[in-house]
Amino acid sequence: MSEATSGVQEKKVHEQVIDGIPTLYAFESCPFCWKVRALLTWKGVEYRQVEVDPMKKTELKWSEWNAVPVFVDGDGTQVNDSNDILHYINSHFEGGEIFPNSGDNTQQDEWMAFSGDILGKSILPVIYNSYRSSRKALAYVSEVESFSRMQKWKAVWLGGIIMRMVGKSRGKMFELPPEENLTHQLTVMSEGFNGEFFGGTSPNGADFANYGILRSMQNLRGWDIVQSHSTAGPWVKKMQATCGV
Repeated sequence: MSEATSGVQEKKVHEQVIDGIPTLYAFESCPFCWKVRALLTWKGVEYRQVEVDPMKKTELKWSEWNAVPVFVDGDGTQVNDSNDILHYINSHFEGGEIFPNSGDNTQQDEWMAFSGDILGKSILPVIYNSYRSSRKALAYVSEVESFSRMQKWKAVWLGGIIMRMVGKSRGKMFELPPEENLTHQLTVMSEGFNGEFFGGTSPNGADFANYGILRSMQNLRGWDIVQSHSTAGPWVKKMQATCGV
């Protein structure tokens, strides 16, 4: 079996397309999935979402790539990894304004990488600061009709324990305490704004990549830190109004 890779896959997976339109395999709480949702909504793309069991990932057993998001276009084209999916959607769907491709704008590429390498890891120790806050972040699972009662129980209670451990591990990557580090990274991120957005007068890949990470925090622990930040807070509000999610 060949090793799973990011980006566009050669093999088409027509059977994984729902209702004949683009399909997103995702967790509701996944910050990387929110990147893709934001761009799809901004472009006005109709799509279906398949909620993946965060514990067993049963809904992704067909794929060698075992992480969400996975995007499957209407023609069966599979694209793995959030930033690669953003570039695919950008170049294959109308709506919004086209932003530079990967490799065409160094600044955009660097800030898109920042979203996963730094910002995505900075929010985890804040959200999953305690077992209680971890369960709250996973509580959405109880509303997923396709999940069994046992799936829901495992995702919330066992998942809460696992994500608390993940949060503690990610927190050790940074010198500052979690809340202070998040504030610091929001300030660092804000240095990349080129006017209203990273992309100037219109969002580019860096805007959707970083906004998606932060959007996943809404109504969870640490969201108040984002909202109250002097530069990142207004930008988040502007992105939310612009892309509609």
